[in-house]
Amino acid sequence: MPRTAIVLKGAKVRQINLSRKTAVCPSCGKEGKRHSLGHRWIYDLGLSKPALLNVTYSKHFCSKCDHFFNISMEQLAMPGSSFTNRVTKTAMALIMDKDMTLTGASELLQQKYHVHVPMTTLHGWVAAETKAPQRAAG
Repeated sequence: MPRTAIVLKGAKVRQINLSRKTAVCPSCGKEGKRHSLGHRWIYDLGLSKPALLNVTYSKHFCSKCDHFFNISMEQLAMPGSSFTNRVTKTAMALIMDKDMTLTGASELLQQKYHVHVPMTTLHGWVAAETKAPQRAAG
């Protein structure tokens, strides 16, 4: 198991397979063949116990532009994040929409959804959100 994932006792582990034989190269648009497989652990919201996703994804090579790339996982989690987009969205709604403190949001996520999000992580998400350009309504 990777050093970045801490499996809590009794956690529900779901296997997610995002492996494909080919994928479109983000650099040139040509299809690249699968080179190898990778694994990533991502924490998710749990209803009755902690939830952890064990994601298998494909790594590809584009022979046209000599570029190695991974299949996109942005539908599950942002690159480099240990938490699913659902965790991020729920935490941000608690903080921004319900005016909770970082401590309150962290505690509620732990109590209600069984996922521990450190306050420093929450602070980073809030800082990124408030620095992002706001979209015009309409």
